[in-house]
Amino acid sequence: MITYNKETPILLFAFGSIETIQQIYDQLQRIEPQRLYLVYNTLSIDEQTDIQAQIESIFDGIQWNCKVKTLRNKSHSSYNATMSKAIRWFFRQESEGIVINGFSVPFPAFYAFCSFLLEKYRDDERIGHISSTDFRKPNSNSKKQDSYYFSKLVQVTSGWASWRRVWQDINAQLKTYSSFKKQNLINEIPSHKPFRNHWHYWNEFQTNLQAQYEYINLINNRLSIVPNLRQIPLQEYDLPEMNHPAFMVNPVNDELLWQEQRYQIPAITPNLPDGVTFLLKKLLSYNTEAGKQMKIPRIIHQIYEDPAGPPTNLLAIAETWKENHPDWEYWFWNRQRINDFLESACPDFLEYYRAYPFNVQRWDAIRYLILYHIGGMYADLDYESIQPLDVLLTDSTCCMGMEPVLHKNADNLLPVGNALMASMPKHPYMAAIINDLKTNFSINYGKGDTVQIIATTGPLMVARVYDQFKNKKSVTLLPADLVSPLSINEVRMLRTGHAPKDVLKKVERAFAIHYCFGSWRPETAEGKAWQKSHSK
Repeated sequence: MITYNKETPILLFAFGSIETIQQIYDQLQRIEPQRLYLVYNTLSIDEQTDIQAQIESIFDGIQWNCKVKTLRNKSHSSYNATMSKAIRWFFRQESEGIVINGFSVPFPAFYAFCSFLLEKYRDDERIGHISSTDFRKPNSNSKKQDSYYFSKLVQVTSGWASWRRVWQDINAQLKTYSSFKKQNLINEIPSHKPFRNHWHYWNEFQTNLQAQYEYINLINNRLSIVPNLRQIPLQEYDLPEMNHPAFMVNPVNDELLWQEQRYQIPAITPNLPDGVTFLLKKLLSYNTEAGKQMKIPRIIHQIYEDPAGPPTNLLAIAETWKENHPDWEYWFWNRQRINDFLESACPDFLEYYRAYPFNVQRWDAIRYLILYHIGGMYADLDYESIQPLDVLLTDSTCCMGMEPVLHKNADNLLPVGNALMASMPKHPYMAAIINDLKTNFSINYGKGDTVQIIATTGPLMVARVYDQFKNKKSVTLLPADLVSPLSINEVRMLRTGHAPKDVLKKVERAFAIHYCFGSWRPETAEGKAWQKSHSK
């Protein structure tokens, strides 16, 4: 059996909740490290002053033989700044060790895993990091029985381990980043090339410790050790004998897939259905008399409830729909028009509409009701028309704009969106959506405001209804390549002038672009927490 070596020092950032720190302490009490380094951050003014005292009191009762050293900030500092300072402090005193971030609890076998491998690879310059997170998906094609694998990625979530040899010259190595960026050397690293724009513009390199740590490992061609959690007894503190990999190779495809989700930048995952094939079929159909028949009413619907009206940027985007669809009617829905419509066309839905806790749920619901009762095309105000959509909608009775595959809200559902839709009146799919709004109105999904919204009225609900809808042939899925080709971060690149050629080509081929402003997110608990954390 492999057990944790009590002489392996541990650095703990005591920043998490009292409950999480208590659980980590219980683990430490079980493994009894002989040297423990504690890091405390002075809390900001608006936080409860007794939280830190309660966390510190947890460690007052250490019962085992343990030398404790403490680092305390004199004033509140960011997590990255504190972590950077503490890691340097730790490795000035220790040649190797385990680091725990304090926000989540490592699996019990993590300590033995790190302790054993820190010793095994102590002098091996090919290795720079030991992770606690297995990023490969459960359905990965790898059938190896190895206890761990190697990777070019660095992850510092939950817990990790490293050596002084990796960190001792970090300041000098970080100074090389400007040259690395100027020479675009990331293009020479297959696992990172598709995400070059993220590295060059978005990772806040000067303050992001994880990015800095990954960088110094990349330029030294070092690998990380990643546990194969399918081969490790997660709830046990001791490990059976390890199966070591025969070859030091990194799973590039798995790394690309994981980074796609992390950075919301596509690398190898295609959008479905294929836009070129879809467009070819539509064009061939459009050349026939039957194909030219538009079954969906030529009415464009857009919604904005605020009596002050949309801001200038949204009004400019809205104009693109009028310009590209001159023979379509344009209906703008403000609060008064919405209320009048609800009272006259669907009074049975009024009680649901008024009971939604979030405004965005009302904005979601009204679009389905409009399309069901009146028909036409609905587009969010942050959706730009690039070309007329007539050819895509012709000969269809109901069309749903797909979102990029990276925007999927559930692995088992297609990324059917609700930001661009078109339908003839009384379509059964729209009826099924409205029925779901009523049937599942009171369900609490228990995963926070954002999930509650998208699962009750938003794209996750729409995708779920489509998955259960029997007559799928009556619903045309408009490929994301044509109507929403850019992921959230690609939109960010475009809006800031940093879009690479492959992103610009996507725009050239598109009929519409969804900018994903997400103006509703600040209303959620997650949005408020983000605003609070970024206002300090």
